[in-house]
Amino acid sequence: MTSFTPKTYQSQVLDSMEAYFDEIRLATWLCRNLPDQSLTHASKQVFVAAWLTDLLRRDDVTLARANLQKFLIRNRLEARIRDLRKQAVGKAFQQTLFGDDDAYRVAVSDIYAFDFHPHAYAPSRDYDGRFGHFDFRKHFYGRIGDFDSKEEFECACWLNIQAQQGRIQFWVRNLVRREGSSFFLRKTDGRFYPNFLCQLPGNDDKPGSVLAVEYKGADRWLSAEDDRLIGGLWANLSDGRCRFVMVKDKRWDWIEEHLK
Repeated sequence: MTSFTPKTYQSQVLDSMEAYFDEIRLATWLCRNLPDQSLTHASKQVFVAAWLTDLLRRDDVTLARANLQKFLIRNRLEARIRDLRKQAVGKAFQQTLFGDDDAYRVAVSDIYAFDFHPHAYAPSRDYDGRFGHFDFRKHFYGRIGDFDSKEEFECACWLNIQAQQGRIQFWVRNLVRREGSSFFLRKTDGRFYPNFLCQLPGNDDKPGSVLAVEYKGADRWLSAEDDRLIGGLWANLSDGRCRFVMVKDKRWDWIEEHLK
């Protein structure tokens, strides 16, 4: 008489699965269930085969268990592909923008200049005075988008004071993801929207530069390295037409350097 325990039953199930599913069938199933349009069939096959072979070499993984957990394996493959794509895009982006011959591939042109239309400013939320009250009379628009923090509000106050002293012609609280009324710089993983844009005074022969100002809390400073890089590149390749500064800890003197 044969007795069946849960462990015995599980072993029999795994044995039957291993007899039905071989490595080729499992690899085929994984390829068909990774609908990534950015991958060619050939590259997908090579990637899945190499990844599966490496997985099955582990002592704690059998072919039967891999078949049993094929949906989990597929999810991990998808996550790995996303990570590799992000790394590849980032590497190409860095090489294009910051490589040795970047000046021949990248330029800041007036062809793609952003124009703040007088009637196109549409904040999702107007500033309501929650961080304090100030007469932003030098803001380009009659309304002003909300601030994310009190320090950002204080930065706007400092910019407005400089504008009242004639060092800035006018300034704009830049909006985020507002189509047609937002200025942004392209990054590998999205867009960077500087907090403020300032039009600096010019003369009859030459218009003033545009200064982009980003205020970052000290806790987010390290994670903003990409923003500093792309902002600095945008300014350096503009032939003096654009300036960029990122500020933390109320270091208004860092902005001061760009107003000279």
